[in-house]
Amino acid sequence: MQYNNNKDDVIPMAVATAVPQGHTTATPTSNRTLLQQGRSQRVLMGSGSTKQLSGNETESLKDQGFTTGLISSIARSNMTFPLRIWVVDNSGSMMTGDGHRIVQTGNANDVRFVSCSRWAEIQETVEYHAQIAALLGNPTVFRLLNDPGRLAGPQQFSVGERGPDFIAEELNTALTTIKNVQPSGVTPLSEHVREIRANVIAMKDDLSQMGQKVVIVLATDGLPSNEQGVSSSHTRMEFQNALRSLEGLPIWIVVRLCTDEDQVVEFYNNLDSELELSLEVIDDFVGEAEEIYEHNKWLNYALPLHRIREMGFNHKLFDLLDERPLTKDELLEFFALIFGEFDGIPDPQINWKGFCDYISMVVDKEKNQWNPIKKKMMPWINMRQLSKTYGDPTCTIM
Repeated sequence: MQYNNNKDDVIPMAVATAVPQGHTTATPTSNRTLLQQGRSQRVLMGSGSTKQLSGNETESLKDQGFTTGLISSIARSNMTFPLRIWVVDNSGSMMTGDGHRIVQTGNANDVRFVSCSRWAEIQETVEYHAQIAALLGNPTVFRLLNDPGRLAGPQQFSVGERGPDFIAEELNTALTTIKNVQPSGVTPLSEHVREIRANVIAMKDDLSQMGQKVVIVLATDGLPSNEQGVSSSHTRMEFQNALRSLEGLPIWIVVRLCTDEDQVVEFYNNLDSELELSLEVIDDFVGEAEEIYEHNKWLNYALPLHRIREMGFNHKLFDLLDERPLTKDELLEFFALIFGEFDGIPDPQINWKGFCDYISMVVDKEKNQWNPIKKKMMPWINMRQLSKTYGDPTCTIM
């Protein structure tokens, strides 16, 4: 990971990291099932696990800016989701130059977003999640929509699939492949969904027995098309039917959009309401932050929050953040989700000032995070704005 020189200002960055020596977090090979489904190659299902994060893993996540609460959420999420499958759009439209990525300047407090192609944006995202999979030993499969060609690398690669002895090798393959890929081709999403469905069905009984699910992340910038690149009402309906065939299976779907095109955003947002699926649509980091800022200006929607949602972690409050201001009761639950469970915190409905003072002390102990709205390093919570939102001027900043 990449950090600022100021130890209090940390931003998770998608850069190569070494896998710690003695890394032993992956599910043992003897407890895993490898499946063969046509061109999809091997897809792994991890066995049930109650593994807690090690000290080194926890410290690494803290160094990236994750809070105690978010780290606990990652641990719970990894127990719930023994396998993540990413479908990564490498179609020609990904070369469109309306993406964004984070870069650091010489000034430790000056971290900026720069324009880039959609592909550069999703490259950084895939690199990050490949590294997280390596760090935590959580099996994660990456499927490129289109075959990148033999010189670039395999169309499907994974991290954490074969156990701890192979993680460094798998991570190297993942990072090298995603770096070498040059986007081209079309958007055959339906075909990939159907292949993944076949794999999940084969895992269904074991997953259900363990109370677990598979996370499916669709990282795309376009409407589904056929093999000729035509996106029509027919291909869109075919894609909806492919998704509908997943209903009832132990899955959680994240659609990670890589575009601001209204037609595309509207199509995927409508899926959330039309299908009876466990599905969440999230924008890129900046777009998601802008939507949340409209209703909850007190929150710094920092990158660790966005990353954990990309991993598949979901919570009802995440869905509410971009719809309306949270209630005071929801604030208490949300802050516990972010910062960890509290002991002795005043009830915000009864003692707002005491609640506010308590949260101020908690926030003051956390590292500042890049605020994508204000474009500078800031605390997780703007206490002055929190007080303004909830109409109590007695809330102080510690």
